[in-house]
Parts: sequence; C-alpha cells; structure tokens
Amino acid sequence: MRFSILASVLSLLALGAMVASPGPATAAKSKMGCDTETEMWNAAAGKCEPGARKYKRKSADQPAEKTAAAKKAPAAKKAPAAKKAPAAK
Repeated sequence: MRFSILASVLSLLALGAMVASPGPATAAKSKMGCDTETEMWNAAAGKCEPGARKYKRKSADQPAEKTAAAKKAPAAKKAPAAKKAPAAK
C-alpha cells in the first residue's frame, strides 16, 4: 500500500512537471514561413533564402520619418515690390 501511494505521488509530480515545462522553442516566422531573423523570401526562386532584409518594417508606434526636404522650414515669402508713384508731368 505504501508503495502504491509513493508511485502515485511520483507520477503526479512527473505529470505536473511535464505540463508546467515550456514547449519547444519556436522562431518567429513570416507569412511565407521564413525565419524573420535570418531568412528572407525570394519570390523569383519561390523559397526562403538566408540573408537579412533589405528594408526594415516600421512599427505602428513609431512616426513615419520625413525626408530632409520636408524637415526644413518653408522659405519666408518676400514682400511684393513697392509700387512706383506715377511720374508727374
């Protein structure tokens, strides 16, 4: 009887350890199934290829960066030229 109690307690501990343990590590995958850190999709070949992305994704939290021309303040407009008085006759 003591042996059966000990066996049931050990089996419950083993079951609890299996349930609480983290699952297998999964890498972040893109929609095409490529690992987002080390692979990129090659549409011409139709498969994932090793290499880094050419373009980085913009997150929704970051504001879009403006170009250098858009960052500069617009030039101040010059006042119109003063009208000349008509010549007296």
